[in-house]
Amino acid sequence: MLSYRHAFHAGNHADILKHSVLVNIFESLNQKEKPYTVFDTHAGSGIYNLEDERALKTNEANDGILSLLRKMDNIDFPESLSNYYKITDLYKRHKEYPGSVEFEKIFTNPAGAHLVFELNNSEIDILRENARKEPRILLHGDSPRVKKESILEQGDSPHVKNEANLKQWDSPHAIKTQVFLKDGLSGVISMSPPKIKRGIVLIDPSYEEKNDYKLAEEAVSRINKKWNVGIIALWYPLLAHRSIEIEAMKNSIIANVKAQNANTDIMDARLLVNKPDSHTETSLKENAGPPRLYGSGMLVINFPWKLDEKTKDNFSYITNAIYKNGCPSYEVNVY
Repeated sequence: MLSYRHAFHAGNHADILKHSVLVNIFESLNQKEKPYTVFDTHAGSGIYNLEDERALKTNEANDGILSLLRKMDNIDFPESLSNYYKITDLYKRHKEYPGSVEFEKIFTNPAGAHLVFELNNSEIDILRENARKEPRILLHGDSPRVKKESILEQGDSPHVKNEANLKQWDSPHAIKTQVFLKDGLSGVISMSPPKIKRGIVLIDPSYEEKNDYKLAEEAVSRINKKWNVGIIALWYPLLAHRSIEIEAMKNSIIANVKAQNANTDIMDARLLVNKPDSHTETSLKENAGPPRLYGSGMLVINFPWKLDEKTKDNFSYITNAIYKNGCPSYEVNVY
């Protein structure tokens, strides 16, 4: 089944979790000048219009990234959220939210490799077009650079306009993205280990089918076995009616990874914006009523040094800044 469209959900709490963690991973990778490989198994369309009728129908961005940015404009936030703020605030000014592919382009050095997969025919052409575009900001190299047409005007957020190191460029050097119309899980398995051994794979399925949890578990275990130095970041939903499948998937992954190497570092970070029993499940087609997700999580294999500490700081700020009516909470565990 390929009915899921992220345009309904771009900029929601799940994106905040996923992309704030992803940004901190890229910051760690970029501490070394060596190139790295980036895989994205479920790329979507890459960039999302926050005024698209689908986004407005669910209004999830208003309760998610737009609410968070309003608080970040006025309330100090941890340094670990700084780049996430710069990027999302800049794209918001263009009525956009950057998807994972865009974050990857923003951070990845052009000497590296960027390979993204999408199986949905209705998304692939949009993805290809967005993948060819230069990102609005680059955050690799010596200093951040912003495209000329994105330079901020007077009166904009002080967190961004006073950043002296946000320089505009004439000839940007963005990573060249390779787009594949194929199943991303099997694609990454077949390409592992990549020629450039440093790197990360982001696995972000829609989990439309019960079997998707098993497929994700098997893929993570196989990729880790073939590419044991790669960072594997698996996003997963928190759904009351799938709690058994979710826990089985995570437990199996952790057991398989530890069986390969007991010293492998694994982080499990969960951001909850509601309680498991706080809403009624609805079908994907309805896109109405209380939220299906009461939160989401990120399982990171071979996580970079201090990612767990940064994630705790980020989630503490996020849960105190927004979602107060949803009884927000978070957990960050290390195995």
